[in-house]
Amino acid sequence: MFPTDEPISAEAMIGRADDVDAIARALLGGANLVVAGPRRTGKTSVCDAAVAVCARERCYTASIDLFRLADAAELAQTLTLRLLANRPPLRRALGTAVAARGRVLEALSTTVAYRARQDLGDDFELALTMTSARADPSRALAAAWELAERIAAADDRRLVLFLDEFQEVASGLYGDPGVLTRQMRAVFQRSPHVSILFAGSIEHVMRDLFAPGDRALSQFGTLHEFAPIEDDEWHDGLRARLALDRCTIDDTALARLLEASEGHPRATMLIAQQAHGAAIEELRRRLDDATVVAGLQRALRGDRLKHEQTLARIRSINRHAQRVAERVARNEPLYEDLNPRTAARTLERLRDAGVLERGTRRGEWSIGDPLLRRYLAALPD
Repeated sequence: MFPTDEPISAEAMIGRADDVDAIARALLGGANLVVAGPRRTGKTSVCDAAVAVCARERCYTASIDLFRLADAAELAQTLTLRLLANRPPLRRALGTAVAARGRVLEALSTTVAYRARQDLGDDFELALTMTSARADPSRALAAAWELAERIAAADDRRLVLFLDEFQEVASGLYGDPGVLTRQMRAVFQRSPHVSILFAGSIEHVMRDLFAPGDRALSQFGTLHEFAPIEDDEWHDGLRARLALDRCTIDDTALARLLEASEGHPRATMLIAQQAHGAAIEELRRRLDDATVVAGLQRALRGDRLKHEQTLARIRSINRHAQRVAERVARNEPLYEDLNPRTAARTLERLRDAGVLERGTRRGEWSIGDPLLRRYLAALPD
């Protein structure tokens, strides 16, 4: 009823309908979009829903999560398989190939392979043969990028390519980031049938990939910023979820829940999930203020291991990092008793670790996850 840590279906989302529609319309119109935001804020779910809308409009689609891929060869093969799966004969052959432990080319019948070579060229086979892809990953990846336009143009379809966790290209896992992004720009600026949706969970890395004028992907995609989920949407959505289990929630309890979660998507769902669980355990169907308080405490306990792991990561940065993170959590002066340069470097490294977010005003920092903020603020001095 209250999913928290995995992408969810469009039917399960609360709010975000306008974002789904806006993203889908832009992609259908041929635009490239960039979506950046922290993990567990609904980014992937919204993008998946928008891609599904495009599929219903007869677009070809392919979705890739870079966080799950180890290197350029695996990216090339995975992308090629997802692109080819848009064609029914190839999709059936690829299903057979999976059962045959990846013997993809052998699974293609002579007729299917001949038609694919006629339409798509011989290079599509390069990325399907892992040994060849590993021998020349850059060429295999270039062939995979080019395949998107080839298959879309051959079938006169728009193809929507969703690249999730795109900030991973800056890690070097897929080759030199500058070379890779230049390769992508060179291919996709000549791909009129292809729309790309880039999503990433480390916002400053995403901005660095797309914003500076000297970057290969500069102005290659329009930034789409999610609108906040309004209180009315949360009210209606949470009440509807609870009604599925014949439960209700008091107005004051719902207000308390949203105040505690600050409207953060995962925190809101987690507190609601735990409050519902507390009520059911007490054989009650009505959630009141006390139930929500209990849900908040259960949510904090449930996230404790994750928060302890984050704290360990903070401590590994340097000896000042925990103190600086706690000051941000408590809204205390950040530079007191610290060398300004050291404090500034520590803030930047906490941002790079995904702990802090830079605010809109100079010198403004925040912790996006309200549950993590509560945990850090409660640590003993």
